[in-house]
Amino acid sequence: MSTSDSQNPTSDALTLSVAGAVTKRREAAGFGMAELAKRAGMARAYLWRVENAETLPSLRNLARLAVALDLTLADLVDGVNTSEIELRNRPYEG
Repeated sequence: MSTSDSQNPTSDALTLSVAGAVTKRREAAGFGMAELAKRAGMARAYLWRVENAETLPSLRNLARLAVALDLTLADLVDGVNTSEIELRNRPYEG
């Protein structure tokens, strides 16, 4: 992944997979986006960006979504595609 790709989460398979998982769990729970955002204590606009793969949520925000959906964090991310994660050192820019 090039430097420009790493700064553009929409091209990231992990971001897309997390977006799909959150949307799937929200819809299965019968919540609209506004309701889930309220339950999780986050802005609806932020949740929209997560579900549309414009941002990759932090672990803390994933945990907040899991609690709001009455799921474990493991259940929320079950099936998320991690196959394209590159395990390499990032260059040091000191």
